[in-house]
Amino acid sequence: MILVIAAAAVLAPAILTPSNARAQIAEGLLLAAPSLPSEARGLAMGGNLVSAADGLDALQYNPAALAPIAKREVALSLFNRDHGSTAQFFGSSSTASLDATALSSLGIAAPFATTQGHFAMAVSFDRVRDYTSSYSFKAVNPNSSYFNTQGFLTQNGVTPLTGYGTGLNEFLANTNLAYALGLTYGVPDSGTYSLTTPFSGGLEQSGTVTTQGGLNAVRVGAGIDIAPGVSAGATINFLFGTYDYTMNYQERDVNGIFANDTGSYPPTKFQQANITTTLHQDQSGASLKLGLLVDRNIVKFGVTFETPQVMHIDETSEQSGTANFGTNGILTSDNATSLPLFEQTYDITTPLRVDAGASIHLLGLVGSASISYADMSQLRFSNGTVDMSDLNTFAQDSLRGVLSWQLGAEYTFPLIGLSVRAGYSSEPSPYKGDPTNYGVSAISGGIGFALSESVDLEASLRHAIYHTNHSIYNDLTPQGTAASANITDDAVTRNDIAVTFRYRY
Repeated sequence: MILVIAAAAVLAPAILTPSNARAQIAEGLLLAAPSLPSEARGLAMGGNLVSAADGLDALQYNPAALAPIAKREVALSLFNRDHGSTAQFFGSSSTASLDATALSSLGIAAPFATTQGHFAMAVSFDRVRDYTSSYSFKAVNPNSSYFNTQGFLTQNGVTPLTGYGTGLNEFLANTNLAYALGLTYGVPDSGTYSLTTPFSGGLEQSGTVTTQGGLNAVRVGAGIDIAPGVSAGATINFLFGTYDYTMNYQERDVNGIFANDTGSYPPTKFQQANITTTLHQDQSGASLKLGLLVDRNIVKFGVTFETPQVMHIDETSEQSGTANFGTNGILTSDNATSLPLFEQTYDITTPLRVDAGASIHLLGLVGSASISYADMSQLRFSNGTVDMSDLNTFAQDSLRGVLSWQLGAEYTFPLIGLSVRAGYSSEPSPYKGDPTNYGVSAISGGIGFALSESVDLEASLRHAIYHTNHSIYNDLTPQGTAASANITDDAVTRNDIAVTFRYRY
């Protein structure tokens, strides 16, 4: 299952996200996925330039291809992503979309004089991951309510049936969202207690989940000829970025289950409650890519090795909400002074990635093919503020090696300086046993036009499709019975647009 942008707060029990390890694993898979194409040419050709990079884009695809550049080059690229979702939830379909525009790349490359062969260096700022996504859901859940789950009721970290002195009501009202919103029955002000609720199913559950942000890289690299027709290179990636997750969740009494309640205090006369969950991450890390390019004039071969990315994550998450009980009033979490803010830090180490490709260059035509392999079961979590060994076991047991492939073509019309490009790529799901349609398939195309001998303008579009699923919650009730709400299928479309301005001098 590919959860393209999933909540990363599975370790914080109060957060309205999947309660199993797949959510946290999905975050690691995002960081382990192939980088976004930094420029329009790479996007148009399916990210397939291991042996066909030409200029500054070699810094990303194969730094060995920097060596033969003949002129200094400056490039600026802009990127737009549109993410669309059609999600199935208890037999009902909901659509959502979200788009974002960002600077994709800004860089400079330059050759340096050598007594023989070639040598060049480059530096760039690139957006290597984009976290833009959204999905929605809306249907009656006949079986359970999030408000009657152990994770929601014990979010302050206090287990039910724990003894307290006087002041228990005030303590819970300030530290427990469920109690502060009147979604539980009252408890004695001292002694032992157990939070209980009247919610057992039949409420309409709805919500929208959005993720935003991205991972950026400052890349520094060089390529040098080591033999006639053979060059080698290296790129150092300094990574940094942010990830933001928001879920706006609601349960509503559309069937009038509580309409005839006679009590004078919440949770009687319940009408609806809204819970907002937010999570923010600061991400930082580094990796190294080594490349080799063999140029036989008409045919080129390339191979790269990217070391594991070692990423450090600083994360905070919290919940707030409101609840409406009709004539019994409206309660808000603004009145709770000490709701918990969950904080944690940990490291993610992604697997080694190997890319190899070959291309033909003949009479203005470039045809290229490449493969990429990474063993996702080697994904590792470490140095966490809580024990993360279960995540590593889950990754070893549930993930597999992923062999993706790409095809690309480019033809430049003589005299007019117009290039047309097309590409196709396929990336299987990293989860064992997932169906074929859970892999990402993408078709792309674009054009490039030489405005002069030194100025190029390029544009491209990539259309990707895949299916996935999402867990809203999987938990137990206070009595120990299963409680869940899941999106069983989410058909995702993703359109990426890139525009590049290139100047050679």
